[in-house]
Amino acid sequence: MKGLHVGGLSRLVDLWAFALRLSTGFFWLFFASQRWLDISWVRDLFTTAALNNYLPVYGALLRTLVDSWYYVALFVTVAETAIGLMLVLGIFPRLAGGVGALIALNLLLTFSFCDCPWNTADAPMVFWFYFSAFLLNLAVVREQHTILSLRRR
Repeated sequence: MKGLHVGGLSRLVDLWAFALRLSTGFFWLFFASQRWLDISWVRDLFTTAALNNYLPVYGALLRTLVDSWYYVALFVTVAETAIGLMLVLGIFPRLAGGVGALIALNLLLTFSFCDCPWNTADAPMVFWFYFSAFLLNLAVVREQHTILSLRRR
């Protein structure tokens, strides 16, 4: 009876890992898709965040990238799309989760630590949104996946 319980628990853990991977992948695909057809709206958002970021070194880095906003937005869009597809299809999900965690951390530092209208309205929501994305991606990195996303112990 004890072996049956362990096997059931193992399947539940596998199901959790699968749901985590899929939901994180669809998270990235949803936000990347917002820029697939029109990337121009990113300019004002990125410029506002960069010019008003109050982290000394990171804010200075963002301000140097303001003139290259299009390439930054294009790179992030392509990276988010690739991460989402890799997670949904189960291709190198730990690598995708690691890169996703870096992008989520970048978004957290960019949009949560600035004197911007969205932070004035609801700073805790902005912070926790990006911080949660960071933690979800770290959870994907922690999972032991194969290329087909079948859990092996």
